[in-house]
Amino acid sequence: MAVEAFTAIGSGKNSAKEDCRLLAVVYDDGFAADRALSSLGYGLRANGVLVRGLVQRNRAVPNRPKCDMDLEELGSGKVIHISKDRGALARGCRLDVEMLLTAGEMLEDAFEYGCDLLIINKFGRTEAEGGGLRDLLARAVAHEIPTLVGVPRRNMESWRRFAEGFSDICDVKEAGYLSAWVNKRIGSRFALS
Repeated sequence: MAVEAFTAIGSGKNSAKEDCRLLAVVYDDGFAADRALSSLGYGLRANGVLVRGLVQRNRAVPNRPKCDMDLEELGSGKVIHISKDRGALARGCRLDVEMLLTAGEMLEDAFEYGCDLLIINKFGRTEAEGGGLRDLLARAVAHEIPTLVGVPRRNMESWRRFAEGFSDICDVKEAGYLSAWVNKRIGSRFALS
């Protein structure tokens, strides 16, 4: 992450130990993590929390080993398809990076007008390699927006280099910790189910 994005957090009253604004939600099962982060976002939105971000919807496609991926922007409800159609036998990554970046652009007004919480579904391979939504995450930290990010366990080393120690970390299965972290940042009493 850009050093300047963390300067505001690393100095003064905010620190990773006391009031960290960034939480890595670590997981091994991507489908379970997608469901957990989506449920959290929908629950917060239904309870009047100004939550923004991108949560992933996975759709099975007949006769294909991999599902199609869509991202829903929590504030507007808009959905963007982020899978490339590479044919029925495709095995590798099918992420359409251009569409991922287009989805990220839907969050621009969150920086201008603010929000209570930002959820980003994944610090995936694209982000681990230096692209994707990395800049958006850095901006969220610079704007002191509490931000949850799904991080596959295989990308934790890259995440640690990116976050430079300014991130709390919890497992996706730690619902109590996740609820407490969110409640502390949004000043509410929201319980994960």
